This record gives sequence, C-alpha cells and structure tokens, in this order.
Amino acid sequence: MKVRFIFVAILFSLTSGFSALSAVEVRLKDIARIDGIRENQLTGFGIVVGLPGTGDSKNAITSESMKNYLKNLGLSTNLNASQTRNIASVLITADISSFAKAGDRIDVTVSSIGDAKSLEGGVLLQSPLKSAKNEVMAVASGVISFGGREERGSSSQSPGREYRFGSGVGEKKDSGQIISPKNQQKNVGIIHKGGIVEKEITGNFFSSSKFRVILGDQDFSTLNAISKLIDTSFSIKSVVISPIEIEVNVPEKSTAVAFLAELENLKVEPDNRAKVVINERTGTIVMGANVTIDEVAISRQGLSLIVAGRNKDSMNSTEQKVLMIEEATRVSDVVDALNKVGASTKDIIAILESLKKAGALHAEVYVQ
Repeated sequence: MKVRFIFVAILFSLTSGFSALSAVEVRLKDIARIDGIRENQLTGFGIVVGLPGTGDSKNAITSESMKNYLKNLGLSTNLNASQTRNIASVLITADISSFAKAGDRIDVTVSSIGDAKSLEGGVLLQSPLKSAKNEVMAVASGVISFGGREERGSSSQSPGREYRFGSGVGEKKDSGQIISPKNQQKNVGIIHKGGIVEKEITGNFFSSSKFRVILGDQDFSTLNAISKLIDTSFSIKSVVISPIEIEVNVPEKSTAVAFLAELENLKVEPDNRAKVVINERTGTIVMGANVTIDEVAISRQGLSLIVAGRNKDSMNSTEQKVLMIEEATRVSDVVDALNKVGASTKDIIAILESLKKAGALHAEVYVQ
C-alpha cells in the first residue's frame, strides 16, 4: 500500500505565487537565553510501598533498602526478596530552577529499577534528591500518578469497535469495549509537586552589571543582526565572544531588571538554515522557507521527474509519467509531484536523500 506524506511547511510570509519567503520578527527571548538562567537536574533512590502484589520479587536491593529504612525508624525485621511484592525500588529524577527557594514544590519522575510489574497505586516514601555535587537539594514523596485511564464500554467511542494495541494494532471487532494495551506495564510515573526544595542554589544573579545572550541555534547572520540591534537600541557596544554568545553591559542609567526586560523583548529576524525533516514512521515532511532545488532529472522505478531551468524551453518527452517543475522551487512542489505519479513513502525518502547527495537539494535533510 502506498502511503502519501502530509506536508507541514514552516512558511514565514508568502508574498505571492512562488516568490521569495521573508522571515517574520520574533522576540529575542524566543531564540536566545540569558546566561545563568537554567535548569538543574536532581536524582535519588527511593522505595515505593502499597503496591497490590505488583512490586519487586527478585530484587535484593529492595529488601535491604526496606530493612535500612525501618532500622532508621527504630524497627527490626528480616525481609527477603520473596516478601517484597508490595514494595519496589525506584530511581527519582527532577529538574530544579537556579532560582528555586526553600519550600518550593517541584514535579518528580519515578522509574522502577527492579522487576516490578507496575507502580500503579504505590506511594513513594520520603527520599532525598541530590545534585551532581552530591548535595541534598530536595526531598520527594507522595502518590504516583499515571494520567487518565481507559474505561470499558465508554460511550464516547463508536459502538461495535474494539481498539487493540500491541499485537493487532487498530484491529476492529464487534464489541462495545475498549481493550487496554496488552500487557501494559506502568513502571514510570509522576508525582505532581511531590518534591520540596530544601536547599537554595547560591548566587546573586543581579550582582553583575554584565550579561551574556546565548543563541539557541548557531547562526552567524542571526548573531550579527542581534548584536547590531542591541547596539542601536541601547546605545551601547555589545561584544560577540563566541559563535553563539554576545556580551552586553547594563547601561549606566538603567537597572539590570529593566535592561533585561527590554532586551528579551527586542524583535529580530532570525536567518535559519534550510532544513527538511522526514519522519518515515508518521509520513510527515517538515520543511523550512529557504529550501531550493537546482535543475535536475529524477528517475526511479518508472517514475520520472524533471526540474527544468526557468529560462529553458519545455522539454519534449514521450514518457507517460513525466512532470516538469522549474528550478529553485520548493521541496513541497517536488514531493507533491511525486505523490501525483503514485510515489510511495520509500520512493520519496530515497529521492530526497539522493537529491541531497547530488548537490541539487540545498538544505539539510534529517530522516527520523
């Protein structure tokens, strides 16, 4: 069966017909960040209790950890691996802002590291979360959440349809129920606001009168445009110190907060590289506005496509499936032409990759 692609074109501003596309202005905060404003990762080990017989069965770490936990509470017990089916060992991860204060709550992710079948219905015991420097920055505990559940016999679905996942994906049978994913295991969950910050990350962000603007994607044209815009907007001299960094000084008659507020709202026209992203699994092509193709002829398994020069006369051909498109056209036109002649998903991917290798496609091609 031939699968046709869905086209998602990132078009900034279309003037008319096949005329050139111009970028729109975006805020500086949407394409860059201020150095020092970042997230920090925390991790820790914990024990989940209250599981309905779906916990670890052969994990010695679980029984030993539970023994140590109870020992710290002044209790003594002789647990073995076969007695831990209602508890499970987990790793806990979380992100914390550089400006988080003691008492702030954060979301934490809990992941099983043993042979537990499911963590659903479990409660995480209080567990420390450490930074890369091995400092305890937060503690976490709470009921693990897995999102919404599928209900049997739901009236929101069309009657007479049964949706299966795993083996037999998309299979439909005469039944009024929705079948849950086969052998689905909920071994990764989230505790919303389950972490409490215990220690703040030290540092006074506003103590400096000098800041750095860091681009999200490296591009010299965009970097130069931002540097000139900052100079003219604030009557200061910015300094480009790397391919993605610009250093700026706070103006004498301004505060750091007011300056950064104006800085991040400056409007700039980014000059991004031409890219084509192909997702073979979903059949989606995402392309930028600056993608062009030179004069080229393509032939694959009886499919013929000619991208001709604009100033050349029409080419005579006796082939039945020949489509002609002018050079410097968009990839969407070429792919649309291939769809019209019945090209399959593999045909389109192979042709775009070959165009890139031949030097006729002026864009970076990513296949996912």
